[in-house]
Amino acid sequence: MSNWLRLCLDLNIWCAALLADRKGKQDTACQSLVKIVREGTCALGSVQLIISWGMLNRLSSVLVEKLKIPDHIADLYIDTIKDYAEARIVGSPQLTLGGTGVIPLHDIEDRHVLETALAGQASILVTANLKDFLAKDTKIVTLNEHLIYPTYRPSLHIVKPYLMMAWMRNQDIPELF
Repeated sequence: MSNWLRLCLDLNIWCAALLADRKGKQDTACQSLVKIVREGTCALGSVQLIISWGMLNRLSSVLVEKLKIPDHIADLYIDTIKDYAEARIVGSPQLTLGGTGVIPLHDIEDRHVLETALAGQASILVTANLKDFLAKDTKIVTLNEHLIYPTYRPSLHIVKPYLMMAWMRNQDIPELF
């Protein structure tokens, strides 16, 4: 693996981290992932956040409408995440316009997240809803924990947050096959 880890966090990771913060929890997998993105580094090397404007817009509406966070606080959170993506610019885009809607996933939001990860050439997509990313070509490595989505570039790991944190603790991301 190169010294840069290109990481796409699904919206449920950002929400879970924020909710854990509000409940006074510390060091959950989602909070740790957000901290790693914020700092731009982990035991595996430098970290580049991959995210899209569409993901940020959707996250904003979830924060305000579902989590009842005031608009100005949601706006600050979104601006902060945008800044994380723009802080370390490496290679292809980090803050993309989004996907084109061609990957055959049932959920439009999940399709957009997967297409964003692919467009930004993410190494890993972290999500709490792994089953939503199953597609015809997806390879199940470990049921309910780890998928691989094949591409013409290096393939994409799709993993649960706790597994991603285990990989980081062990300083070892499995090879793509």
